[in-house]
Amino acid sequence: MSHFVRFPWRLYWKFFVYQVIAFNALHLALISVIDLRYQVRAFVYNEALLNFFLFSLLIAAFTSYRFARPVHKVILKALRISNKRVFGELFDQHDDDLLDDETDDISELEVALNKIHKKMKRRKAQYLQIQEESQAFMSAVAEGLVSVSLDEKILYSNSQFAAQFLTGSQLQQENLRLKDAIRTADVLEGFEKTIREGKGNRFTVKLSTLLDNQPRYFAVSVNPIRNEKTREMYGVVGIFHDITELKRAEQIRIDFVGNASHELRTPLTSIKGYVDTLKEDVKTGQIQQAGKFLDIVSRNIDRLMDLVNDLLSINMMEANSELKLEMIHPLQITEHILAELAVLAAEKNISIRVIGEVPPFMADARKVEQVLRNLISNAVKYIPNGKSVQVRWEKDPKNNIILRVIDDGQGIQAEHLDRLFERFYRIDKGRTRDAGGTGLGLAIVKHIMQSHGGSVSVKSAEGQGSEFICTFPVR
Repeated sequence: MSHFVRFPWRLYWKFFVYQVIAFNALHLALISVIDLRYQVRAFVYNEALLNFFLFSLLIAAFTSYRFARPVHKVILKALRISNKRVFGELFDQHDDDLLDDETDDISELEVALNKIHKKMKRRKAQYLQIQEESQAFMSAVAEGLVSVSLDEKILYSNSQFAAQFLTGSQLQQENLRLKDAIRTADVLEGFEKTIREGKGNRFTVKLSTLLDNQPRYFAVSVNPIRNEKTREMYGVVGIFHDITELKRAEQIRIDFVGNASHELRTPLTSIKGYVDTLKEDVKTGQIQQAGKFLDIVSRNIDRLMDLVNDLLSINMMEANSELKLEMIHPLQITEHILAELAVLAAEKNISIRVIGEVPPFMADARKVEQVLRNLISNAVKYIPNGKSVQVRWEKDPKNNIILRVIDDGQGIQAEHLDRLFERFYRIDKGRTRDAGGTGLGLAIVKHIMQSHGGSVSVKSAEGQGSEFICTFPVR
């Protein structure tokens, strides 16, 4: 249908009329000359005019069609080149050779159109390839990317930005504005500043995301987008780099330095105080309490030694995480650790039971002993007198070896569970120091389990005891 609608009828009829007029005017002039010279009779004259008129109509119709048909194909080819989506179906079977031999009279135009067509196809292929590569790159980038126009409408966003800030309904919207996705004033002001001044800027902001509904820290970089030739700015692009883990690591480092300094200062202060007092007593000859003071100094030195040893243990594990794997028997190791802690458990009348039986497995025996020692000693130290501790070995459905250390003590409040394995983190600082803890035991357990490719977790509720769960993967 489009083929006939688009036929150049105006050109056809114009050429047709011009030919009929030209043919008949020429014929009339010729007949007039003959009539003047040979005195042609009227009926012959009229019959000749009529016959030639009819003949001129046929000739004009044929030649006009022969002229208009190749023009029609040239028009269709030009339309297809300009808008393939609409006119492409007209030439599905002749993609490159759209014109035939009937266009010999306009072959130069045909050649020009074919060159344009092939050049546009190459450029379109290059453009699609670049577009695919750009989209693949943008999707692979870990940061959220968004570009907005000068009126702050979102032009493009990658999958990371969409996952963090755009709901399903917003992804379907057209002309979505940046303020509809992010309502934080610092972000909007940062984009507005770049649009207004035409210069890039950077800032750090705390935002809630759709991934976990938890506030996260972002280092945002906003830069203008300019036309390559005119250098006029037509939009800005923003990069949202998630630095939450960096912030958390920085805070852990700050806490570690502060806690380590405090842990070292407390026994050192005590040692210095008692040593100074002891020196004065020696000068004055009052040494009745010297033994008591020396015991206190000795306990504080032992505490410092434990702290330094734990720090060295963590440092050695971080510097050299290589495991000395061997086939270990978990129940034998457990009995050995219980023998070490028997005196401490007896002092508090705490019973310790070992339950379960699992086959030997590959692990670092010394480090598994350290895990058991830390977990069981913590349970014995921090639960009230007369309570019990249960050490359970079992296998999960994936044949991983599971160690559970369960106590029926006072439990741990929920707000402490996430930070329990941080270095020097204490639930009750005064109580744990009185029990002789360094605040590094659980951090060491976590590091050992990670070095084995396993994990450690805790289940607890206030007043309901605690359960520490260590998972050793099958090797």
